[in-house]
Amino acid sequence: MAKKNITLNDLGIMIKQGFDDNDKRFDGIDKRFDGVDKRFSDVDKSIKELKKDMEEVKLKFAYTAWAIDVEELKKRVLMLEKKLGVK
Repeated sequence: MAKKNITLNDLGIMIKQGFDDNDKRFDGIDKRFDGVDKRFSDVDKSIKELKKDMEEVKLKFAYTAWAIDVEELKKRVLMLEKKLGVK
């Protein structure tokens, strides 16, 4: 096979083609990272919603526990009043 002389112009074209190929690959990687960013954003949104829901559950639980305590105290007061003949 005959040896071909490469000119500076040929070398420039080869280098440009290499950079263009890398650009295409990086564009694909950028698109994949955009997808990953969106998924992380969705996960972050879900976590925030879960935290909000947990706070609501905590408040409801605290209220329920307090209400149970009040009912128990009412029963005890009624029993004491009955034993003392106050009411």
